[in-house]
Amino acid sequence: MAQPDAGTSHPVPDLRSRLCYTLVAEVLRDLEIHLIEIRSVRFLADYPWQTGKRLRPITFLLSNLSVQVQRTTRPVLNGRESGLAAAIELLHEASLVHDDIVDRSTLRRGKPSMQVLHGEGLALLIGDYMVFRGLKLILDAAVSRNDIVLAQELANTGLAIAHGEADQLDKYLNRRDWEIRMSMDNYIGIIGKKTAAFFAGCAEAGAAMAGGDKELRELYRDFGMNMGLAFQMVDDLMDILGDPVKASKTLQNNVAEGTVTLPMIHAWELYPDDPLLGKLARAEPLNRREQARVQKILSRPEVVERSGATMNVYAAKARRSLERMPSSIYRMGLADLLDYVVHCSWGGLESKLARAACRAQPGGTPPPKEPN
Repeated sequence: MAQPDAGTSHPVPDLRSRLCYTLVAEVLRDLEIHLIEIRSVRFLADYPWQTGKRLRPITFLLSNLSVQVQRTTRPVLNGRESGLAAAIELLHEASLVHDDIVDRSTLRRGKPSMQVLHGEGLALLIGDYMVFRGLKLILDAAVSRNDIVLAQELANTGLAIAHGEADQLDKYLNRRDWEIRMSMDNYIGIIGKKTAAFFAGCAEAGAAMAGGDKELRELYRDFGMNMGLAFQMVDDLMDILGDPVKASKTLQNNVAEGTVTLPMIHAWELYPDDPLLGKLARAEPLNRREQARVQKILSRPEVVERSGATMNVYAAKARRSLERMPSSIYRMGLADLLDYVVHCSWGGLESKLARAACRAQPGGTPPPKEPN
Protein backbone atom coordinates (compact mmCIF):
# COMPACT_ATOMS: atom_id res chain seq x y z
CA MET A 1 0.00 0.00 0.00
CA ALA A 2 1.28 3.45 -0.85
CA GLN A 3 2.70 5.54 1.95
CA PRO A 4 1.41 9.06 2.55
CA ASP A 5 3.52 11.81 1.04
CA ALA A 6 5.63 13.90 3.36
CA GLY A 7 3.97 17.10 4.45
CA THR A 8 0.41 15.98 3.73
CA SER A 9 -2.25 14.36 5.85
CA HIS A 10 -3.60 11.08 4.52
CA PRO A 11 -7.20 10.02 3.93
CA VAL A 12 -9.21 8.70 6.83
CA PRO A 13 -7.65 5.39 8.00
CA ASP A 14 -11.00 3.67 7.59
CA LEU A 15 -10.86 4.40 3.86
CA ARG A 16 -7.19 3.48 3.41
CA SER A 17 -7.84 0.03 4.86
CA ARG A 18 -10.73 -0.72 2.51
CA LEU A 19 -10.69 -2.67 -0.74
CA CYS A 20 -11.78 0.32 -2.83
CA TYR A 21 -8.68 2.28 -1.81
CA THR A 22 -6.22 -0.61 -1.80
CA LEU A 23 -7.01 -1.58 -5.41
CA VAL A 24 -5.86 1.82 -6.72
CA ALA A 25 -3.42 2.89 -3.98
CA GLU A 26 -0.38 3.01 -6.27
CA VAL A 27 -2.12 5.26 -8.79
CA LEU A 28 -3.31 7.52 -5.96
CA ARG A 29 0.28 7.83 -4.80
CA ASP A 30 1.26 9.10 -8.25
CA LEU A 31 -1.75 11.41 -8.20
CA GLU A 32 -0.31 13.11 -5.11
CA ILE A 33 2.97 13.72 -6.96
CA HIS A 34 1.08 15.51 -9.73
CA LEU A 35 -0.75 17.66 -7.19
CA ILE A 36 2.42 18.56 -5.30
CA GLU A 37 3.99 19.78 -8.54
CA ILE A 38 0.93 21.83 -9.46
CA ARG A 39 0.69 23.39 -6.01
CA SER A 40 4.32 24.49 -6.06
CA VAL A 41 3.39 27.76 -7.80
CA ARG A 42 3.81 30.75 -5.50
CA PHE A 43 0.19 31.58 -4.75
CA LEU A 44 -0.67 27.95 -3.97
CA ALA A 45 2.47 26.86 -2.15
CA ASP A 46 1.67 28.63 1.14
CA TYR A 47 -1.86 27.25 1.45
CA PRO A 48 -2.07 24.38 4.02
CA TRP A 49 -3.50 21.76 1.66
CA GLN A 50 -5.05 18.77 3.37
CA THR A 51 -5.58 15.54 1.47
CA GLY A 52 -9.24 14.70 0.90
CA LYS A 53 -10.81 11.29 0.57
CA ARG A 54 -10.21 11.13 -3.22
CA LEU A 55 -13.63 9.55 -3.76
CA ARG A 56 -14.03 10.91 -7.28
CA PRO A 57 -10.62 9.74 -8.58
CA ILE A 58 -11.26 6.36 -6.95
CA THR A 59 -14.61 6.18 -8.76
CA PHE A 60 -12.89 6.98 -12.06
CA LEU A 61 -10.07 4.48 -11.58
CA LEU A 62 -12.22 1.57 -10.40
CA SER A 63 -14.70 2.14 -13.24
CA ASN A 64 -11.87 2.14 -15.75
CA LEU A 65 -10.33 -1.05 -14.38
CA SER A 66 -13.64 -2.87 -14.11
CA VAL A 67 -14.32 -2.27 -17.82
CA GLN A 68 -10.75 -3.14 -18.81
CA VAL A 69 -10.89 -6.47 -17.00
CA GLN A 70 -13.64 -7.66 -19.36
CA ARG A 71 -11.07 -7.81 -22.14
CA THR A 72 -8.03 -9.10 -20.29
CA THR A 73 -7.31 -10.71 -16.96
CA ARG A 74 -4.49 -8.18 -16.49
CA PRO A 75 -5.78 -4.64 -16.96
CA VAL A 76 -3.05 -2.18 -17.90
CA LEU A 77 -2.34 1.14 -16.22
CA ASN A 78 -0.02 3.00 -18.59
CA GLY A 79 0.73 6.10 -16.49
CA ARG A 80 -1.91 8.41 -17.93
CA GLU A 81 -4.44 7.41 -15.30
CA SER A 82 -2.66 9.23 -12.46
CA GLY A 83 -2.64 12.48 -14.42
CA LEU A 84 -6.31 12.15 -15.26
CA ALA A 85 -7.12 11.27 -11.65
CA ALA A 86 -5.18 14.35 -10.55
CA ALA A 87 -7.19 16.46 -13.00
CA ILE A 88 -10.41 15.13 -11.52
CA GLU A 89 -9.23 15.98 -8.01
CA LEU A 90 -8.19 19.48 -9.12
CA LEU A 91 -11.62 20.11 -10.59
CA HIS A 92 -13.18 18.89 -7.35
CA GLU A 93 -10.93 21.07 -5.19
CA ALA A 94 -11.69 24.08 -7.39
CA SER A 95 -15.41 23.47 -6.80
CA LEU A 96 -14.74 23.40 -3.05
CA VAL A 97 -12.88 26.72 -3.18
CA HIS A 98 -15.76 28.32 -5.08
CA ASP A 99 -18.36 26.64 -2.85
CA ASP A 100 -16.66 27.93 0.32
CA ILE A 101 -16.78 31.47 -1.10
CA VAL A 102 -20.50 31.18 -1.84
CA ASP A 103 -21.27 29.56 1.54
CA ARG A 104 -18.84 31.79 3.47
CA SER A 105 -17.37 28.66 5.07
CA THR A 106 -14.40 29.31 7.34
CA LEU A 107 -13.14 25.72 7.65
CA ARG A 108 -12.22 23.12 5.03
CA ARG A 109 -10.65 19.76 5.93
CA GLY A 110 -9.80 21.05 9.38
CA LYS A 111 -7.95 24.16 8.13
CA PRO A 112 -9.00 27.75 7.36
CA SER A 113 -10.67 27.90 3.97
CA MET A 114 -8.97 29.57 1.03
CA GLN A 115 -10.83 32.87 1.25
CA VAL A 116 -10.11 33.17 4.98
CA LEU A 117 -6.37 33.12 4.27
CA HIS A 118 -6.29 34.97 0.94
CA GLY A 119 -9.54 36.89 0.65
CA GLU A 120 -12.42 36.17 -1.70
CA GLY A 121 -10.84 37.77 -4.77
CA LEU A 122 -7.65 35.72 -4.80
CA ALA A 123 -9.54 32.59 -3.71
CA LEU A 124 -11.83 32.97 -6.73
CA LEU A 125 -8.84 33.30 -9.08
CA ILE A 126 -7.11 30.31 -7.48
CA GLY A 127 -10.23 28.22 -8.04
CA ASP A 128 -10.28 29.31 -11.69
CA TYR A 129 -6.58 28.45 -12.04
CA MET A 130 -7.22 24.95 -10.69
CA VAL A 131 -10.04 24.41 -13.19
CA PHE A 132 -7.84 25.28 -16.16
CA ARG A 133 -4.86 23.27 -14.85
CA GLY A 134 -7.19 20.29 -14.49
CA LEU A 135 -8.46 20.68 -18.05
CA LYS A 136 -4.88 21.00 -19.31
CA LEU A 137 -3.95 17.73 -17.61
CA ILE A 138 -6.86 16.03 -19.35
CA LEU A 139 -5.94 17.38 -22.79
CA ASP A 140 -2.22 16.64 -22.30
CA ALA A 141 -3.07 13.00 -21.64
CA ALA A 142 -5.35 12.62 -24.67
CA VAL A 143 -4.03 10.17 -27.27
CA SER A 144 -7.18 8.61 -28.72
CA ARG A 145 -10.81 9.21 -29.56
CA ASN A 146 -11.80 7.61 -26.26
CA ASP A 147 -9.76 10.27 -24.46
CA ILE A 148 -11.63 13.02 -26.30
CA VAL A 149 -14.91 11.47 -25.12
CA LEU A 150 -13.46 11.47 -21.61
CA ALA A 151 -12.49 15.13 -21.86
CA GLN A 152 -15.94 16.04 -23.16
CA GLU A 153 -17.59 14.16 -20.31
CA LEU A 154 -15.52 15.90 -17.64
CA ALA A 155 -16.11 19.30 -19.27
CA ASN A 156 -19.84 18.63 -19.26
CA THR A 157 -19.53 17.64 -15.62
CA GLY A 158 -17.91 20.97 -14.78
CA LEU A 159 -20.73 22.82 -16.54
CA ALA A 160 -23.31 20.80 -14.59
CA ILE A 161 -21.63 21.67 -11.28
CA ALA A 162 -21.66 25.38 -12.10
CA HIS A 163 -25.29 25.13 -13.22
CA GLY A 164 -26.21 23.35 -10.00
CA GLU A 165 -24.53 25.97 -7.81
CA ALA A 166 -26.32 28.75 -9.69
CA ASP A 167 -29.65 26.93 -9.36
CA GLN A 168 -29.08 26.53 -5.64
CA LEU A 169 -28.43 30.24 -5.17
CA ASP A 170 -31.41 31.20 -7.30
CA LYS A 171 -34.01 28.77 -5.99
CA TYR A 172 -32.93 28.63 -2.34
CA LEU A 173 -31.57 32.05 -1.55
CA ASN A 174 -33.32 34.40 -3.99
CA ARG A 175 -36.83 32.96 -4.18
CA ARG A 176 -39.55 33.03 -1.52
CA ASP A 177 -41.99 30.51 -3.03
CA TRP A 178 -42.05 27.70 -0.47
CA GLU A 179 -43.45 25.22 -3.03
CA ILE A 180 -40.25 25.61 -5.04
CA ARG A 181 -37.90 25.77 -2.06
CA MET A 182 -39.31 22.71 -0.28
CA SER A 183 -39.87 20.56 -3.39
CA MET A 184 -38.17 17.16 -3.40
CA ASP A 185 -38.03 17.25 -7.21
CA ASN A 186 -36.26 20.61 -7.07
CA TYR A 187 -33.83 19.33 -4.45
CA ILE A 188 -32.95 16.21 -6.46
CA GLY A 189 -32.43 18.34 -9.56
CA ILE A 190 -30.02 20.67 -7.80
CA ILE A 191 -27.89 18.04 -6.05
CA GLY A 192 -27.95 15.97 -9.21
CA LYS A 193 -26.12 18.81 -10.97
CA LYS A 194 -23.88 20.18 -8.22
CA THR A 195 -22.75 16.88 -6.64
CA ALA A 196 -23.97 13.69 -8.28
CA ALA A 197 -23.07 14.71 -11.83
CA PHE A 198 -19.39 14.70 -10.85
CA PHE A 199 -19.54 11.11 -9.61
CA ALA A 200 -21.53 10.17 -12.73
CA GLY A 201 -18.98 11.86 -14.98
CA CYS A 202 -16.07 10.13 -13.24
CA ALA A 203 -17.66 6.70 -13.58
CA GLU A 204 -18.64 7.21 -17.22
CA ALA A 205 -15.27 8.74 -18.09
CA GLY A 206 -13.47 5.74 -16.61
CA ALA A 207 -15.62 3.39 -18.67
CA ALA A 208 -15.12 5.53 -21.81
CA MET A 209 -11.34 5.55 -21.42
CA ALA A 210 -11.38 1.75 -21.21
CA GLY A 211 -13.33 1.55 -24.48
CA GLY A 212 -16.75 0.76 -23.04
CA ASP A 213 -19.63 1.03 -25.50
CA LYS A 214 -22.48 3.52 -25.06
CA GLU A 215 -24.71 1.09 -23.15
CA LEU A 216 -21.95 0.15 -20.73
CA ARG A 217 -20.93 3.77 -20.20
CA GLU A 218 -24.54 4.65 -19.39
CA LEU A 219 -24.64 1.86 -16.81
CA TYR A 220 -21.57 3.26 -15.08
CA ARG A 221 -23.01 6.76 -15.30
CA ASP A 222 -26.20 5.62 -13.58
CA PHE A 223 -24.16 4.04 -10.82
CA GLY A 224 -22.14 7.21 -10.28
CA MET A 225 -25.22 9.44 -10.37
CA ASN A 226 -27.10 7.46 -7.75
CA MET A 227 -24.06 7.04 -5.52
CA GLY A 228 -23.50 10.80 -5.80
CA LEU A 229 -27.11 11.53 -4.82
CA ALA A 230 -26.73 9.24 -1.80
CA PHE A 231 -23.44 10.96 -0.94
CA GLN A 232 -25.03 14.42 -0.90
CA MET A 233 -27.94 13.19 1.21
CA VAL A 234 -25.53 11.72 3.74
CA ASP A 235 -23.61 15.01 3.68
CA ASP A 236 -26.86 16.88 4.40
CA LEU A 237 -27.39 14.68 7.44
CA MET A 238 -23.80 15.18 8.51
CA ASP A 239 -24.36 18.95 8.52
CA ILE A 240 -27.00 18.35 11.21
CA LEU A 241 -25.61 15.40 13.19
CA GLY A 242 -21.94 15.10 12.30
CA ASP A 243 -18.85 15.65 14.38
CA PRO A 244 -17.01 18.75 13.04
CA VAL A 245 -13.66 17.35 14.21
CA LYS A 246 -14.12 14.06 12.33
CA ALA A 247 -15.69 15.83 9.36
CA SER A 248 -12.89 18.44 9.29
CA LYS A 249 -15.19 21.16 8.04
CA THR A 250 -17.69 23.72 9.22
CA LEU A 251 -21.06 22.11 10.03
CA GLN A 252 -24.57 23.41 10.71
CA ASN A 253 -24.27 26.03 7.99
CA ASN A 254 -27.32 25.19 5.92
CA VAL A 255 -29.98 26.50 8.30
CA ALA A 256 -28.12 29.78 8.78
CA GLU A 257 -27.66 30.17 5.01
CA GLY A 258 -31.24 29.23 4.13
CA THR A 259 -30.09 26.37 1.90
CA VAL A 260 -32.79 23.70 1.83
CA THR A 261 -31.52 20.17 2.42
CA LEU A 262 -33.06 16.70 2.70
CA PRO A 263 -33.72 16.80 6.50
CA MET A 264 -35.47 20.16 6.10
CA ILE A 265 -37.80 18.78 3.42
CA HIS A 266 -38.75 15.80 5.58
CA ALA A 267 -39.15 17.95 8.70
CA TRP A 268 -41.53 20.20 6.72
CA GLU A 269 -43.51 17.13 5.67
CA LEU A 270 -43.77 15.98 9.30
CA TYR A 271 -44.43 19.35 10.93
CA PRO A 272 -46.04 21.62 8.31
CA ASP A 273 -47.55 23.87 11.01
CA ASP A 274 -44.29 24.59 12.84
CA PRO A 275 -43.81 28.38 12.64
CA LEU A 276 -40.02 28.27 12.42
CA LEU A 277 -40.08 25.69 9.65
CA GLY A 278 -42.58 27.95 7.95
CA LYS A 279 -40.11 30.83 8.11
CA LEU A 280 -37.42 28.53 6.71
CA ALA A 281 -39.73 27.48 3.89
CA ARG A 282 -40.41 31.12 3.01
CA ALA A 283 -36.70 32.01 3.10
CA GLU A 284 -37.24 34.38 6.03
CA PRO A 285 -34.14 35.01 8.18
CA LEU A 286 -33.83 33.15 11.48
CA ASN A 287 -31.99 34.52 14.50
CA ARG A 288 -29.46 32.36 16.35
CA ARG A 289 -32.00 31.09 18.87
CA GLU A 290 -34.43 30.15 16.11
CA GLN A 291 -31.66 28.45 14.16
CA ALA A 292 -30.75 26.36 17.20
CA ARG A 293 -34.37 25.26 17.61
CA VAL A 294 -34.62 24.30 13.94
CA GLN A 295 -31.40 22.28 14.30
CA LYS A 296 -33.06 20.33 17.14
CA ILE A 297 -36.12 19.64 15.00
CA LEU A 298 -33.91 18.37 12.19
CA SER A 299 -32.11 16.07 14.64
CA ARG A 300 -35.30 14.27 15.70
CA PRO A 301 -35.23 10.49 15.07
CA GLU A 302 -38.25 10.54 12.77
CA VAL A 303 -36.64 13.20 10.54
CA VAL A 304 -33.33 11.36 10.45
CA GLU A 305 -35.03 8.06 9.70
CA ARG A 306 -37.03 9.51 6.80
CA SER A 307 -33.89 11.11 5.41
CA GLY A 308 -32.02 7.83 5.71
CA ALA A 309 -34.85 6.02 3.92
CA THR A 310 -34.67 8.48 1.02
CA MET A 311 -30.90 8.07 0.81
CA ASN A 312 -31.35 4.30 0.73
CA VAL A 313 -33.66 4.59 -2.31
CA TYR A 314 -30.75 5.95 -4.35
CA ALA A 315 -28.16 3.65 -2.78
CA ALA A 316 -30.37 0.72 -3.85
CA LYS A 317 -30.46 2.08 -7.41
CA ALA A 318 -26.66 2.23 -7.41
CA ARG A 319 -26.51 -1.38 -6.20
CA ARG A 320 -28.81 -2.47 -9.02
CA SER A 321 -26.42 -0.88 -11.52
CA LEU A 322 -23.54 -2.72 -9.87
CA GLU A 323 -25.35 -6.05 -10.29
CA ARG A 324 -25.48 -5.48 -14.05
CA MET A 325 -21.75 -4.75 -14.34
CA PRO A 326 -19.26 -7.47 -15.29
CA SER A 327 -18.21 -9.41 -12.20
CA SER A 328 -14.66 -8.66 -11.04
CA ILE A 329 -12.70 -7.55 -8.02
CA TYR A 330 -12.97 -3.98 -9.30
CA ARG A 331 -16.75 -4.19 -9.25
CA MET A 332 -16.34 -5.37 -5.66
CA GLY A 333 -14.24 -2.25 -5.11
CA LEU A 334 -17.06 -0.04 -6.43
CA ALA A 335 -19.50 -1.83 -4.11
CA ASP A 336 -17.13 -1.21 -1.21
CA LEU A 337 -16.89 2.47 -2.16
CA LEU A 338 -20.68 2.75 -2.16
CA ASP A 339 -20.80 1.13 1.27
CA TYR A 340 -18.27 3.64 2.56
CA VAL A 341 -20.30 6.55 1.16
CA VAL A 342 -23.60 5.32 2.60
CA HIS A 343 -22.30 4.75 6.12
CA CYS A 344 -20.39 8.04 6.34
CA SER A 345 -17.92 6.82 8.94
CA TRP A 346 -15.67 9.81 8.19
CA GLY A 347 -18.12 12.33 9.70
CA GLY A 348 -19.12 10.72 12.99
CA LEU A 349 -22.61 10.01 11.64
CA GLU A 350 -22.93 6.24 11.44
CA SER A 351 -23.74 5.55 15.10
CA LYS A 352 -26.19 8.47 15.27
CA LEU A 353 -28.10 7.17 12.27
CA ALA A 354 -28.35 3.76 13.93
CA ARG A 355 -29.57 5.24 17.23
CA ALA A 356 -32.15 7.37 15.44
CA ALA A 357 -33.51 4.30 13.68
CA CYS A 358 -33.83 2.47 17.00
CA ARG A 359 -35.62 5.37 18.68
CA ALA A 360 -38.06 5.92 15.83
CA GLN A 361 -41.65 4.72 15.96
CA PRO A 362 -42.26 0.94 15.95
CA GLY A 363 -42.33 -0.44 12.47
CA GLY A 364 -40.15 2.33 11.11
CA THR A 365 -40.87 4.86 8.41
CA PRO A 366 -41.69 3.43 4.98
CA PRO A 367 -39.41 4.49 2.14
CA PRO A 368 -40.58 7.82 0.71
CA LYS A 369 -42.22 8.10 -2.67
CA GLU A 370 -39.53 8.57 -5.28
CA PRO A 371 -39.45 12.05 -6.86
CA ASN A 372 -40.65 12.38 -10.46
